[in-house]
Amino acid sequence: MKLKIFMSMLLAGSLVAGAQSQGYKDGIEYYKAGQHENARTILERTINDASTDKALANYYLGQSYLAQGDKAKAVTFFKKGVEVDPEQAFNYVGLGAVDLLNGALTQAEENFKTARKYGKKNAEVSVNIARAYYNADAVKYAKEIEKNLAQASKDSKNTEPAIFILKGDMAYDQKNYGDAAMEYEQAINAAGNNTEGFVKFANSYFYVNPRLAIQRLEELLALQPNSALAQRELAEKYYEGKYWKKAAEQYGKYIQNPNHFPEDKARYSVLLYWGEDYEPSLNVANELLTQEPGNFLMQRMRFLNETALGRYQDAVRDAQSFFANNPNGYFTTNDYVKYAEALTGIGEDSLAVVQYELAVKNAPENASLLKDLSDVYTKNKQFRKAAEAYDAYLQMQENPSVQDLYGISARYLNIAATAQDDEERQMAGKRGLEYIDKVLERAQPNPAVYQRKARLYVAKNGNRPDADAIATYDKMLELLDADPANKQAGSSALNNYKEAYSFQMVYYSAVAPDKDKHAEATANLQVINDLLSGGQAE
Repeated sequence: MKLKIFMSMLLAGSLVAGAQSQGYKDGIEYYKAGQHENARTILERTINDASTDKALANYYLGQSYLAQGDKAKAVTFFKKGVEVDPEQAFNYVGLGAVDLLNGALTQAEENFKTARKYGKKNAEVSVNIARAYYNADAVKYAKEIEKNLAQASKDSKNTEPAIFILKGDMAYDQKNYGDAAMEYEQAINAAGNNTEGFVKFANSYFYVNPRLAIQRLEELLALQPNSALAQRELAEKYYEGKYWKKAAEQYGKYIQNPNHFPEDKARYSVLLYWGEDYEPSLNVANELLTQEPGNFLMQRMRFLNETALGRYQDAVRDAQSFFANNPNGYFTTNDYVKYAEALTGIGEDSLAVVQYELAVKNAPENASLLKDLSDVYTKNKQFRKAAEAYDAYLQMQENPSVQDLYGISARYLNIAATAQDDEERQMAGKRGLEYIDKVLERAQPNPAVYQRKARLYVAKNGNRPDADAIATYDKMLELLDADPANKQAGSSALNNYKEAYSFQMVYYSAVAPDKDKHAEATANLQVINDLLSGGQAE
């Protein structure tokens, strides 16, 4: 019984392992999908595995090097493949492909003849010979290409998917993307689970119909759940389509496959971040940094995630390290902005300003950054700079919103209220009033807008109420009185009343003396103060 349980556990373990990887076959799929460097990586990683067909693996290794222009290495692998299995047809195709590129046509044809001998009626052999001619010179060898494709069609009764893949590639190279997609679709229909057909269809069709391209890859993964290529391509298309959550989830599954690439784990961290899964993203970044402390991308992800998690002290420390350790690094606008957020988080607002300025310099076309910079200047009481930044933001708006106009009026109010120079105070007050009048032209009557206008008059007049300010406060009071709830205990409007009545008292006492109106303002203010302290209005 124990032996049976033990064997069952071994079997279950092997099934789990098998569900994760296709071994060297993943490398072949990458090659056929046109991802030659990825193919080479996996094939070299798996060449000595017991399950690897070494003759076939050497052929595709040779082809992956040949695709990158290394004919010498390609020949080495094709010859190794022949040594492993002299009757394996494909390596002779590879040797013939190199011969064609070297101009040795007779020798190439001999190798192709040998390939046909060992791959009798093997349609894929004929297609690969056609591809060798195509890669060497599509125009010069047009007849040979057509002849070999015709032979492949005859031998397979037109069911060999490689035929349609090559035709699709030929159409794609001519930028006939619609025709290419149709050929790749034919490859899918011919085999049902032709991986490269699905992948190439998705790549050629993604920018025409992203949803359909993704759907095809989802179908592929359902058919080939163990395919590293299918797993990765679907994750990539989710990423390119900005489906951050789905991309992160798919990448999380994919990196469990032994045939994932080291850089994929870094991409996973990035996707988790954009999917707002900050803690897992930070964990992946920290894991990779223990293996490679100088990893630029993971240094970035570490402090970005710490900022998002509100761990500002850690974020500032790691951001400082990120910028200092990479003096020639390509820093993004987001790097500066998030560093600024972290600095603000620990109360270093003046240092945050510097980072926002760098962000604006890095992306001067980004209007929202100017608005953010204005906010930071305001927080640091750099009111003139805050107005300048907001003005620059407005210049980039074709039709500024009412909220934008209201926002700039606040910047000029701050200048007018704090300016020591009378000329500057007058200028700022005037500009603020111009903007608030534009708001009044477009917005429904609102007490807050009239309050802002009254304050601008007060600030422009040296922080003393004048007739214009009092008239504007009167308009605000009229709007507030329209709703009796505004004069109830607990109402947020009570402070607005208090402000208006207080300035009325000053105005009718010191600016334009009027005993009756001063007494009325005093009485009104007493009522409001009672309400603010929790009393009841009479």
